[in-house]
Amino acid sequence: MPRINGLGPTSFQPGNVTMRLAHHLFIVVNFILIIACAAATHYAITIQYIPQKALAPSIRMPRDFRITVTTFNDFRPVADRTVIGKKITAKNDTTPVLVTTDDPAHSVSLALKDFLTKSGYDVGEIMPVWDLSEQSITRSWGQLVIGGTIEELEIICRSESPGADYQSRVKLRVALGDVQRKKILHATTIESNATLKHLHCSEKTFQEQLNAALSLALEKIMEHGELDTIIQEITAIRSESLHE
Repeated sequence: MPRINGLGPTSFQPGNVTMRLAHHLFIVVNFILIIACAAATHYAITIQYIPQKALAPSIRMPRDFRITVTTFNDFRPVADRTVIGKKITAKNDTTPVLVTTDDPAHSVSLALKDFLTKSGYDVGEIMPVWDLSEQSITRSWGQLVIGGTIEELEIICRSESPGADYQSRVKLRVALGDVQRKKILHATTIESNATLKHLHCSEKTFQEQLNAALSLALEKIMEHGELDTIIQEITAIRSESLHE
C-alpha cells in the first residue's frame, strides 16, 4: 500500500479511531458526573407510592364501606424533619437529602392512600389528625380508620471509588380501628430495607430507592390478609346491628 503524506498504512484503521473516541467519551462523562456531584448542595426528592407488585382485596368490598387514612405522626429523632437521608463521600463529607415538601409525614399518608386506592379500596378524601387513641376516633371517619407513626424513614448513599452504595430503611407503626365502635382492632410494625450498588449518588436514584422501600413496607399491610379480615369483621358487626 502506498504511503500518503508520510503516514503509514495503519494510521486510519477504524478500530483505533473508535477506541480513542470511546476513551475520550468515558473521560468526559465521568468528568461531568464528578462536577455535578461536587456542585450539589443538597438532593431534593418526592415521596410517593410506586407499585412493587400487583395487589387486590381478597374479598368483595362491601357497599358504602369507607376507609379513612389519617396523617401519620412523625416520631423520627431528628431536628429537621425535611431531612430524610444523606450522601457520604470517602472523605466523610456529607450532602443532605431533603423532601420537596415541609411535611414528609403528610407525604407518607398520601402514599398510603394511593396504595389503598390502587388496590381497590374506597378511601375517603379527608386526612385528619389522629393520635392513635381510641377515644379520639371520630365517627364521621366512615367504617375503618388507618393511621400510624413514622419510626424510621432514611436513605444513605456512600460514595466511594469506584461506585456508590445505597441503603434505604423504612419502619412504620400502623393501627387499624373500627370507627363506629371506636376500637383499635389491629396494630403492627411494618419494615422494609433496600440496598443497591450503583455508579454514583444521584437525585433520581435517591428518590427511586426510598420510594421502593416505602412502597414495599406499605404493601405489607395486605400481606397476610389482616386488612380484609378486619373489613369482614366490621361488616359482620354492622350487619348484626342493623338486624337488631
